[in-house]
Amino acid sequence: MKNLKYIKFIFFLILSSHVNSNQDSLVFHGAYTFETFDSQKACAVYVSIFNNSDKDFFIESISTEVALKAEIHEIENDNEIIKMKKRENFLIKSKQQVYFQPGGTHLMLMGLKKKLDDGSSFKVEFSLNDGTRKKVNVMVLNEKLKENFIE
Repeated sequence: MKNLKYIKFIFFLILSSHVNSNQDSLVFHGAYTFETFDSQKACAVYVSIFNNSDKDFFIESISTEVALKAEIHEIENDNEIIKMKKRENFLIKSKQQVYFQPGGTHLMLMGLKKKLDDGSSFKVEFSLNDGTRKKVNVMVLNEKLKENFIE
């Protein structure tokens, strides 16, 4: 049992040093969407973004091969009417963590070119204000799991 605790501790140290060595990066983690049906034209994508650097970033554009257009949307409540609002040049401040999740800020893929099947994946590319591009893998989850994410 002591050996297992020791191994976990060593693993934690290795992982910590790896994270610390990437302090100047923008990390995208856990991107997912739900499977679609044949004629569905849009879907939402959710992802967590961690800015480990000392500088701010703007997401200037988003693209993917599975849709004609990709945008960042926020949910607003306007006198009990829920609306989606497109966000331009989305700011991720230094040391900030941003969570795109159901019922909140999310990516909206419009003009889907194909059905997204459970268990498949695709890439979304984020273009940033510093000229870099981040390709993020998006996992497609079974539609039945949606009830666990959305109230």
